[in-house]
This record gives sequence, structure tokens and C-alpha cells, in this order.
Amino acid sequence: MSDAAVELPSTSWERRKIEAMSRIQRVALDLFDAHGYRNVTIERVAAAAEVSPSSVYRYFGTKEMLVLYDEADPKILDAVRTAGGTTAVEPADLIAVARMLLPLLTESLLTEEAERRIRQRLQYTAAIPEIKVGQTKQMRELEDQFRTLFAERTGFDPNELRVRMAAATAVWGCVAALDHWAGKGFAGRLKDVYTEAIGSIIDQIEMMFR
Repeated sequence: MSDAAVELPSTSWERRKIEAMSRIQRVALDLFDAHGYRNVTIERVAAAAEVSPSSVYRYFGTKEMLVLYDEADPKILDAVRTAGGTTAVEPADLIAVARMLLPLLTESLLTEEAERRIRQRLQYTAAIPEIKVGQTKQMRELEDQFRTLFAERTGFDPNELRVRMAAATAVWGCVAALDHWAGKGFAGRLKDVYTEAIGSIIDQIEMMFR
């Protein structure tokens, strides 16, 4: 599979939105590093990013999401949505495509700059209680998105236990990989940690549908 295979379909508006949110997040994280999370307001972030405060609220909703937003999430969801076509497929076929596609996405998305930003985000998640609470809420919402999407792609009932377990394994397995990386003092490359974790996650999901 070539690099072109991991290009994700999106409109120019969606690309501009992701670029804007990524830029605002970079500005916010650098301000938090320089002045402390609690000392920086959304208005200050907006001024530094040269956007209006209403734009920051529209994109992120809360100050916590300036830390928690992950631009990879919608890209991965899009990849699962279109992997192997758009018609219903057998779980084994979808899993096989994911096994080929996700390592390529990991290589493409986890640049050194992306890893630097994730490291910043994880440090604030560990240190600020309301961000930690927000992360749990965010992951539960992502779990529901994956569960619904997996059901749509395979024709399974979204409330079936195996579907719920597959979604939970995917999302919380990735959280465990991030926690492992942070627990090791961010030693090594995150993409190497994720590559190992994703292989294990896919193995577990595959077992559920045999």
C-alpha cells in the first residue's frame, strides 16, 4: 500500500478547520508552558493566535479542550469509515484493512512536532484535575463514535457486546499506550510505542470476532 493510500478524504473547509485548530492549540500550549495553565485565559490565547475569542470557543468549546484536542482523531475515524470501500463488510475484512492501514497512519501522523505537542498535552492532563476529568469524557465520546462506526461498517448491532468491547479496546488501549510512554519519561518515539500497541489491540479485536 503506497503513502497515497493514507490520504484521507476531506473538504477544503475541513482541512482549513483542522489547520486553524492545530495552530491555535500550539499557541495555547506554548502560552501555558510560559505562564502556567491557570494564568492564561482564552482571550489571551485568541489574541496571541490572532483570532477572536468566539472562534476559540466555537472550535474548542472549553479551555480544557485546548489541551485535549487531538487532530488525529477525526482522521482515524475517516480512515475507518472509508477503509475497504463504503459498503458493509465482514469484521474480519475490516480488521485486515485496519492492520495494513493503521501503521501507515501512525507513521504519517506522529511526526516529531506532533509528538512534542502530545507530550505537552499529557503533562497538563496529569497535572490539572479538570483536564483529567475532561479526558475521560472525551475518551468515552470517542469510544461511542468508534462503536457506532464499527457497527455501521459491519452491519452489527451497535449495542452488541463484542462491538462495545472492540471500541473500548481500541480507545482505552491507545490511552494505555500514552500512559506507558509518559510513565517512561517520554523515552523513545511515541510512534514506536503506538506501533506495538496497535498490533496488540488489533489482535485482541480479531479474537473477539472469530
